[in-house]
Amino acid sequence: MRLLILGLGTAGSKIADDIIRPSDSSSRCSDLHAIAVDNDPNVLEHLHHIDEEAKFYFPKDDIEAPELLTTRFTIDEVKNKLKGFDVGTHDAVLICAGLGGGLVDLVPHLVSIIRESMFEPVFALVTIPAEEEGERRLIQAMKNLYSIRALVDGVIIFDNQLWLDKARGELQETAIKKETSKPDLFRLPGTAEKQSMDPYDIVNRHIARRIRILINAGEIQRQAPQTVLDSREILNTIMGMSFITIGFAEEKLPDSGKINILRQKNETRVGRQERAARIVKLAERAVFREISAYCDFSQAKKALILLSGPEDELSMKGYMAVRKWIDESIDGFEMRSGDNPVSARIMNSVSVLIIFSGLPTVTRVQDLYERFEHKKNNE
Repeated sequence: MRLLILGLGTAGSKIADDIIRPSDSSSRCSDLHAIAVDNDPNVLEHLHHIDEEAKFYFPKDDIEAPELLTTRFTIDEVKNKLKGFDVGTHDAVLICAGLGGGLVDLVPHLVSIIRESMFEPVFALVTIPAEEEGERRLIQAMKNLYSIRALVDGVIIFDNQLWLDKARGELQETAIKKETSKPDLFRLPGTAEKQSMDPYDIVNRHIARRIRILINAGEIQRQAPQTVLDSREILNTIMGMSFITIGFAEEKLPDSGKINILRQKNETRVGRQERAARIVKLAERAVFREISAYCDFSQAKKALILLSGPEDELSMKGYMAVRKWIDESIDGFEMRSGDNPVSARIMNSVSVLIIFSGLPTVTRVQDLYERFEHKKNNE
């Protein structure tokens, strides 16, 4: 999938940088471009994959006067960068931002600029602040969320409260198991490199990994999938679909030295059943535990299922069982699915990704809305 990514603020910039990070599991047929805008020059300096000419520093003083944003020099620079892309270069535009951040105020101006010069659909990927970030930021986040929803073609939601808890759990588990010789280092999801422990960095990497899996699905595949899922079908699933959540679960496979032995077992009836059961269990994890934001997925208007992993490990029986379950569970009638076979030498895991779109709300958004409405009525 050809994607133009705009990262706003610290969270948005880091997510954008993680999304375009090179990967051995991708054929790199997709055309990815990223732009980062932040008011912290240190953050911009430490973005490793976004080109230097695509990093823009936005002075903090400018944020205090949002009515002047469209006339500021930085906005003009970003505008020129956006207009520098040829028409049809991308399949879609993705704006990444933390709903509680100051630079989220740029979204209306950037969407307006994009609509003027580009015809591609515009989506937002947003994070809901955690409780520890304060009530004021949470209130502002809810206002920003509904404002952004009216401007874009779909909003992908990640709940920081949910994912920070998971990230801290991962850090605690790593510390207990002592998997690394240095206590202040942690292996981030989706990478072999070790970096300093920061729960927010882990959350950002989890977010980026889901988007990267989708991008890879829309590429020209080295191995032919049994069920093709191209970028057009992905976009049709989320286009004009309000709130969107993404579930993703992954299971590591044995090392390559054991694969040949296990493959003989996989050819038996028991082996085929185990592969099918793995796919079903991963789908359940993706929906109930590893989803970007908890939701009542029975209210979804559309859904998409994507299986990824070595071709021999992708069970069609499990795939059809999951497809039937999701198809019968959602409120709408549009159900898309496909597989992304990858060489076992490149990817030693099996994963299931599930998108629910057209959701009227998600659990945390509804809880926050009801809380603040109750407080407002009692004041």
